[in-house]
Amino acid sequence: MQDEIQPTEERPKIPVRRVIAMLFPAFISLGLVALILVWEEYNPPGWQRAMDSYLSAYTSASRELLSAGIITVAQLPFVLGPETPFQPVSPSVHYQTEPLSGGVPPESPESLGGGRQPLPYPVLELYCIDLTQTDGGQAASRYLVARHEDLNNSDWIVYIPSTQASPQAVDDAWDQLGCVVDE
Repeated sequence: MQDEIQPTEERPKIPVRRVIAMLFPAFISLGLVALILVWEEYNPPGWQRAMDSYLSAYTSASRELLSAGIITVAQLPFVLGPETPFQPVSPSVHYQTEPLSGGVPPESPESLGGGRQPLPYPVLELYCIDLTQTDGGQAASRYLVARHEDLNNSDWIVYIPSTQASPQAVDDAWDQLGCVVDE
């Protein structure tokens, strides 16, 4: 008898192109998720960028202080106006915020040089930030960060308590804006 050679059954080969075609959407999806997570980490919200800018430019406090503070969203942002005991201090390309020399009010026609407009009220969003510095034993520092918007422009502006305002007036305004900390 002759030895019969039985043919070996070969497994069907999966084409490399098919594997790549199946894995390509998964890799693209994972890459997009990673990109979004990195973007969120290194691109903080506008109010936080404005506050970080203010802290690094005008105070000796470190940026880590912001993460240690109490941050709330104001429940009544439309109450904020030019008559409150807070003054805007952030430099703005669109809006007049800096104190002017000679007692010129910021909303007067004389102050609007350079194409800057008066701050539009009411504000759309308002963050209440309470920073307490435990190192120097200083009292709590209260800040507001408001998003002002008109038809053409939008900007985040940092507010600090006015030097003429009493601590009680600042506390009352804080409560009127709805800067309540849920405990």
